Order: sequence, then C-alpha cells, then structure tokens
Amino acid sequence: MAKLNGSGASDLAQYRVQRHFADHHALAPGDAIEYAPASPAERKAFDKLRDTGVIRETHPAHYWFDLDRMGREKPKRDPKTYVAAALVLVVLALAYMLVTS
Repeated sequence: MAKLNGSGASDLAQYRVQRHFADHHALAPGDAIEYAPASPAERKAFDKLRDTGVIRETHPAHYWFDLDRMGREKPKRDPKTYVAAALVLVVLALAYMLVTS
C-alpha cells in the first residue's frame, strides 16, 4: 500500500475521527461519547475539528459531532485565483470584441 504524506495523511486522520463519532452515533449533545485520539495525527485532526466547533464537548472528555457546523469553515482562496479569473474574463471579452467587429 502507498504511504500517505502531506494532506493525504491529515485527511485520513480527520476521516477516522469523523467515522469514530458516526459509528458511535455521537451526533447530538445527548449522545456524547468519551473520546481520546488514537494517534498524534488523529489528535491534530480532532483538535482542528474541535477548534472550528464541529466537535463539541458536553462535559470533560465527552464529545459529539455537530453535523450542522461541518463544512462551514471553507478554505480561503488564494488571491491568485481571482487574478487568473479576471484575466480570463478580459481575454474572453477581447476575443468577443474581435469576433463581432
């Protein structure tokens, strides 16, 4: 099996954390479970999910997975993306003007 590195490993760790809560049906405050990450990578993924409010604590060491908050934290786009999109629009506008002239 191929060795994962970079974001692939962190994605796998995040998947494992999410899967753990789903497997235990810990999706509401009343269903909170005791949880301790199994590896440093899972600890990092767990802490990230907890910092964004996706994993919430009801009382010490008992957590649940808030599906409503999942996906609210969207990655910020690189400004280069906007510059590239603007350039494409300019080129398309110029091409349109040349064709219709």
